[in-house]
Amino acid sequence: MKLFTSCLVVFLCYLAGSVSGQGLANLISQAQWQAMFPQRAGTAAGHPQGYTSDFYAYQKLQLAMQQMADYRATIETKAGVWGERITITRLGSGQQYVYAQPDNNWLQSTVPITTQVINFADFANTPSIAQNKRELAAFLAHISKETTGGWQFPIGGGSFGDYALWGLYFVHEVGYTPANSAGAYAQAHPLYPPNPAKGYYGRGPIQLSWNYNYGQFSQFLFNDASILLNDPDSLQRDGVIAFQSALWFWMMPQCPKPSCHQVMHGRWVPQAGAYSAGKMYQQGFAHTNNIINGGLECRTTSTPAFTEKVVLRSGLYKYYLGLMGFSAAEIAAEDSGHFTTTCYDSSGQAMENYLQCDVLPTIQTAVVNWAQSGLKAYPSPFSSQLLIELPDVQPMVSLVVRNSLGQVVYRGLVQKKLELQTTDWPSGIYLLQLMPGLGDVIKIIKY
Repeated sequence: MKLFTSCLVVFLCYLAGSVSGQGLANLISQAQWQAMFPQRAGTAAGHPQGYTSDFYAYQKLQLAMQQMADYRATIETKAGVWGERITITRLGSGQQYVYAQPDNNWLQSTVPITTQVINFADFANTPSIAQNKRELAAFLAHISKETTGGWQFPIGGGSFGDYALWGLYFVHEVGYTPANSAGAYAQAHPLYPPNPAKGYYGRGPIQLSWNYNYGQFSQFLFNDASILLNDPDSLQRDGVIAFQSALWFWMMPQCPKPSCHQVMHGRWVPQAGAYSAGKMYQQGFAHTNNIINGGLECRTTSTPAFTEKVVLRSGLYKYYLGLMGFSAAEIAAEDSGHFTTTCYDSSGQAMENYLQCDVLPTIQTAVVNWAQSGLKAYPSPFSSQLLIELPDVQPMVSLVVRNSLGQVVYRGLVQKKLELQTTDWPSGIYLLQLMPGLGDVIKIIKY
């Protein structure tokens, strides 16, 4: 009982965002930031978009992360009923407001509600430092690609035009300014109507585009969609709100798409038989590409120009993993077994549109139980700890745990109870078996 209680405390601390390792400084330093993005907008004279101060400063990302940690989204859905109800809670003040409201058909339906909670404090802030670095590397890869001023491969090769040296160079989409963009990226929308005098071209690290995205982000941040619909230019004036827009897009599911955060932590699980593309059943960085720009880069109809961007995103991800201390073998594992970094390899190896955004629950105390051997493993899914328990009648036995590649991650003896610390195990499927050949091989998931 004591072991289970301590495990529950770990999970509750995770939900509260108070686990060790939180904060950008525990993942990368300011000096690393300078080395990763030496050509950031405003750090050198003569910037083509006129920036004269460090728009993408390390401290601005830190502040954006701190401010976004105050937000929690509660998403309510009903199986088989279109729509969802989303409520935003400001944790500091307790303020609550509606972000998305379903129609009367949803409200009147008697189908039970399923609730999902998105804690924005969880960005790169789970109990696993390794997982946090993977997520941060994925985030940096995309914001670097979206804003790059580079033009040369290989990534990390050190040439003057190396893509890796020019991330965060542009603040807004090239060719557009507030003065010449009225009506750009504007589309009629009942909830987020465009201001005809404004343009909603790409701005900020994730290059937020279209009025419905500006409106949703504004509703999330201010409880007022009109603020950014009437002043989208704030994303190119203020580096903190620009980073906040990227974090919002990264963390918030837009059903049927899951969020980038969820797929990087292996919490989105494709429904068996729902997809014809095998890549949809793999995990890893490729799903973030599919979420952000999949319609252009990840489909069977992708062109060579777009598939080069797939390679660029993948290369940047691996580059940042290396800068954060991942070994060559660990980086190679991102493209092996059940993992992939490329959403398109060929017309026969591409991804599809998402059909559902269901994810594994954040906390669940289900028990995986071997009827044959009596072994129990919990919680399922697990995160920072995995508890193994044998029945009193079972003698000491040997346990082997393998990852989805078949590699042994643990081998040892079990006598009644065993507590495995799994903080640094990557998210994914693990196979447990008592040796020699006692009971079935059991799958259990780490998120």
